Amino acid sequence: MNTTTTPATHNPRPLLAEIRNGVGYLTLNRPAALNTINISMVRDMHAALTQWEQNSSVKAVVVTGHGGKAFCAGGDVRRVHECITQGLQEYHEFFKEEFSLNEYIYTYPKPYIAMMNGIVMGGGMGISQGAAFRIVNETTRIAMPETAIGYFPDVGASYFLTRDNTSIAKYLGLSGKNLNHKDALFCKLADWTLPQEQWTTFLSRLESIDGDSIAMKHSIQALLTELGGSKDFESSVINDQISLIEEIFSESTLQAIFQALEKKSDHPWAQETKSNMMRNSPLAMAATLQLLTQGEKLNLSDCFSIELELTKHWLTKGEFAEGVRAALIDKDKNPKWKYSILDVVPSLINEQFPVLFSN
Repeated sequence: MNTTTTPATHNPRPLLAEIRNGVGYLTLNRPAALNTINISMVRDMHAALTQWEQNSSVKAVVVTGHGGKAFCAGGDVRRVHECITQGLQEYHEFFKEEFSLNEYIYTYPKPYIAMMNGIVMGGGMGISQGAAFRIVNETTRIAMPETAIGYFPDVGASYFLTRDNTSIAKYLGLSGKNLNHKDALFCKLADWTLPQEQWTTFLSRLESIDGDSIAMKHSIQALLTELGGSKDFESSVINDQISLIEEIFSESTLQAIFQALEKKSDHPWAQETKSNMMRNSPLAMAATLQLLTQGEKLNLSDCFSIELELTKHWLTKGEFAEGVRAALIDKDKNPKWKYSILDVVPSLINEQFPVLFSN
């Protein structure tokens, strides 16, 4: 069965869902807001995926972001800020339902293809990291920048950041480093880079592929290769700095990481990293460090469980409201963090967020 929608440019709905020639397309349609995702989009996306899982005519799913600038720049933090400041129950509902959708994607039985064009942050990572195919291009910019607004990397970050190299996970989670397509491949946050000029051809050709799930995946891989897709990360900046990253971010406390950065202060990369981290919430960075340390040992469901529990504690003990105020509301870029780097020792984090030490 084919369904149609009006073009995204004329449709105010924040999520468009349609089936074309056996491919289910989900298009995030808030380009003016860089396709940030809200609770209605989460619900509509989960409902469409559930329906298409049972629909034998749907052979694959493609998720895209409308407008060219962003796949998805994260969750709708302005709305989350309103929920915090106004005491709205939607705060809890949003995270619970968002994480449920994110976890569902990891086990989706049909090829789920995330076309990660432009900006991909936070919630955008949540709807892409469980994909069977995570496709990027030369415009892609990936990050988990939550500590800059007094929050922690969520949407399963304690799982998807920690599967390969914990030092890289800590570096990305604490610094919020912005990654290009080659960096994303090296950090195993993408599977393929495909030139942007080939994306339309890829989607057109995808609709002509048939077969069961396994056959589809093999055919999609062959198609990506034919169109010039690559897994090469040779020019990755992160790869170039991997020795320093592993040396510095193998430290177990935030204080030790900053000390290690200071010892390398003659190195431009260390200077830049330290400078960037100095702007972030010390509380959020210390909690993130412990979250990622825990996540390395946990399975997918346990990671989501801890993150969900942490969002509840964060409502009253975190610094998200202050971070968003400084970045997006008042825009003074001068957040008043509660603690210094020296304050946020493990005992304080344990006292404030005991869930991070429960496994």
